[in-house]
Amino acid sequence: MMKGNSFRTLIFISSTLIFSIFTFITLIAAGAVDEGTDGNSILIQSLAKLFYIFRFPTHSLLFSFMDGHFFFPGLGINCLFYGFIMERVVFALSKRN
Repeated sequence: MMKGNSFRTLIFISSTLIFSIFTFITLIAAGAVDEGTDGNSILIQSLAKLFYIFRFPTHSLLFSFMDGHFFFPGLGINCLFYGFIMERVVFALSKRN
């Protein structure tokens, strides 16, 4: 039987916010690389490559639908997904101790 307080909302919200910030930063870096305004910076090019991780799963699995109006909501769904996964990881590790 599960307790009612097993889901930690604060951890979910904070991790979702952190993933949203990282997703936005990597999106800007990917745009800079695509436009050629990265100045051959290793940091910006590395952040642009990380965008492929932050855009998973919606933009990778449903690529044909993720254009126009669905682009940013898809990124939001990804951030919620990663926030949920992070909350579950924190819960599992804290329960283990």
